[in-house]
Amino acid sequence: MTGNQPSQRVSLAPQATDEETVVAAGALAQALDAAGLGGIRPVLDDEKDGPCIKLHGIKADAAIRLGHLVRAGTDENYLLAEELRSALLAHDLNDFPVPQACGTKIALGEVSIRTAERLACILGAPPGPELDESPDWPESKDVFNKLNAALKATDVGTFVDMWLHLYCRRCDGSTAIVLGNIKVDVARRFVKALRNAARP
Repeated sequence: MTGNQPSQRVSLAPQATDEETVVAAGALAQALDAAGLGGIRPVLDDEKDGPCIKLHGIKADAAIRLGHLVRAGTDENYLLAEELRSALLAHDLNDFPVPQACGTKIALGEVSIRTAERLACILGAPPGPELDESPDWPESKDVFNKLNAALKATDVGTFVDMWLHLYCRRCDGSTAIVLGNIKVDVARRFVKALRNAARP
């Protein structure tokens, strides 16, 4: 089924028949396809309580998107988090953490120094020298300051808490910048800034 077809509404008895289960699986496949999740396959199965539908072929990124879409039906903040994610992906920031709706705020998370450098440049900061594979303290601090300034220039950074975490030998954790939770209005400004920025 294609995403261009209207979604089919299915009304079921308390115990669905085999035919009803097939129809329900088709409706679910259509909805997944329309949401860009055609790689998730509803599969018919038979449990002791009767026919059922199982989902197969769910990769991590698809599971995250599916979770966002499910939550979007109950909270518009999840839609905003999805918009922010889409705006980041439009700039090929694929390793930016998936924004998560947390009550009245949007959680951002930990970004690598390289990703932070790219984000700063997308928001208007001048490109810096090529970073080492594992940037040391001076390089990381420079990127931290650059991203902080770039966010503030877009009227976003003033409302974003940032922390610079250094490489940890004990846990082998790389140097990274942690971006704190932001309010909904700040997230909207972040989305707008990304959409207005030049794309690769």
